Amino acid sequence: TETTHQVVGVDMDAVAAGLYLADDGRSIPPAADETWPTEMASVVDEFDVDVVVPTVDEELAALPSLTESLPDAVPIVAPRQDVIELSMDKYRTMQRLSAAGHPTPQTWLGTESAAIDPEVFPLIVKPRRGRGSRGVQQVADHDELTAYLEATEYQPEALLCQEFIDGTEYTTSVVGTKANRLLSVVPKEAIEKAGSTVLGATRRMPAVAESCAELFETLDPAGPLNVQQIIDEDGVPQLIEINPRFSSTSCLTVAAGVDEFDLLIRDALGQRVQQPPAFETDRYLIR
Repeated sequence: TETTHQVVGVDMDAVAAGLYLADDGRSIPPAADETWPTEMASVVDEFDVDVVVPTVDEELAALPSLTESLPDAVPIVAPRQDVIELSMDKYRTMQRLSAAGHPTPQTWLGTESAAIDPEVFPLIVKPRRGRGSRGVQQVADHDELTAYLEATEYQPEALLCQEFIDGTEYTTSVVGTKANRLLSVVPKEAIEKAGSTVLGATRRMPAVAESCAELFETLDPAGPLNVQQIIDEDGVPQLIEINPRFSSTSCLTVAAGVDEFDLLIRDALGQRVQQPPAFETDRYLIR
């Protein structure tokens, strides 16, 4: 039977389109504001909300405070907090997963830049914490890296330098329940990106799907993950980032036949959810 959800949207922008696409909506302070948890709790109370679904990193960081403000009966669809904290620190993520045997690009902190072998260049330099490709830049050699480090507003310890992998990028929906039952893995080729994916397509990629399933087993996230990888010249998916939440391309996952929102909302409410059917391949997203 089809489940109908009543959606209450919140946004710091009072004229955000999502507030008007949702069934109800309200403008609230940004998640970094100390009043955000109580404002969220008031929305939950006003609209009798059953489940909270965070969708941006700033909200994830504030979930412990939100949990304290919400009634006990209202669950949040998100991974375990220690997995969130690990994933939001890109350097720690690379260290943890490389140590567990997952393929990752060579990675250094900005403080280690002088020791990087010139043969490893070009590199990708990016903030240790951040999203949407903000502050990401490719550098060709030590001179460009030094110039970047001198010009950027970020401190060296807040940056990581990563081996550049020239290949096809994938952004994958990994759909897992609170009890760590893996329901589905949906690889999506990021054909074109401008911060977020603006042109993407679901692909049947066994190597990506298998590596994401192994990653899920390593982390036991107890919630949704968005895994970003680049296929190297040997066909190996190299992990470049994990977002511990629904992806901005989750709408494509849904359109391809795996409604990860419905599945994990019902799971959060204690309902037994079934394994979804195989997703439709070569389904496209244009943003």
